[in-house]
Amino acid sequence: MCAQSYTPIPPRTSLPAPYPNRLAIYPSPARIWFVTRSTIDPAAAIAIEGIITAVRQGADVICDRWALSLIVAAFLGHRRFSDLRERTGLASRLATMRLRTLLDQGLLIQLPYSIRPPRHEYQLTNMGRAFGPVIVQMIRWEQNWNSHAGDGLSGLAEIMGGGAIAPELRCQACGAVTGARDIRLKVIQAQLKQKPVKQALHRRSIITSDHISSSLGMLGESLDLFGDKWGVELLVCAFTRIRRFNDFRALTGISANILSDRLARMIDAGILRRTDEPGNPGGPGYRLTGKGLDTYGVLVALQDWSDAWLSQRYRSPVQLIHTACGQTFHPATHILPAPRIQAAKRAKMASE
Repeated sequence: MCAQSYTPIPPRTSLPAPYPNRLAIYPSPARIWFVTRSTIDPAAAIAIEGIITAVRQGADVICDRWALSLIVAAFLGHRRFSDLRERTGLASRLATMRLRTLLDQGLLIQLPYSIRPPRHEYQLTNMGRAFGPVIVQMIRWEQNWNSHAGDGLSGLAEIMGGGAIAPELRCQACGAVTGARDIRLKVIQAQLKQKPVKQALHRRSIITSDHISSSLGMLGESLDLFGDKWGVELLVCAFTRIRRFNDFRALTGISANILSDRLARMIDAGILRRTDEPGNPGGPGYRLTGKGLDTYGVLVALQDWSDAWLSQRYRSPVQLIHTACGQTFHPATHILPAPRIQAAKRAKMASE
């Protein structure tokens, strides 16, 4: 079966030239250093803070469970307020607030469909449609790890030109199957100097899919994980090989009780596993499982979208390089042709 590629919109500007790699060491009490599959830059504590700052600014725009639910519903063709409410399970007041936020951020536009009485519908803007690859990566992850995933999402696949989403994460430059361990990081010194001052932030309490009635249950785990800004930041820390509880807390600024809750949720979901390291002053370690590593495509797609459409956002101080081809890594979305499309193609070939 042949596969076709859905190419995400490229960032508006190119990244500066990377800073040469130097020797890296493992986390120490005095300074947090980090390593990927290959070693990276010396000032890793600052680099990790820069990565988290960039992710945080992107997450503040879209990583909210209700906002994500509304965007997914809009991709599935629901435009009117009542349809969006029914699809997402949101209360009227909450739906109104989140829709207003998405309008202000430029992901949705409000258009009239009735003059008497005045009625409006909500449609995706170019900025909103460009978020499609992020949702597709969420679906790909759900399909790989949850048996119920994909039900009811055929509409999205058809909109994007096919009938099923390929399970593999691929490099947009070379088309090779890629994982998080196939990526090396290069630190951009110029970006580190532009890092804004860390600000105290407040997060909404997390509400999981168990507490709401929604027809988007096939994306329930993705919405739980990527609709929680703290959870997204912890994932980024885990990908930079932060292991200890105290280091998670120092880098994100999360209070101990909230951090314990989020880590416990991620362990229960099979995204992290707990490792007991003897003599570890920072407490037990936390490592990504295979399921956790597979979230990499979602995080990178979210970063690509943020770089392309959030002009005031601080850019990540690291450049992702695919080791195999040496190009900047962007996730490619492969949509497999729907059976009816394949049947039409076969019929056309037979007639010719």
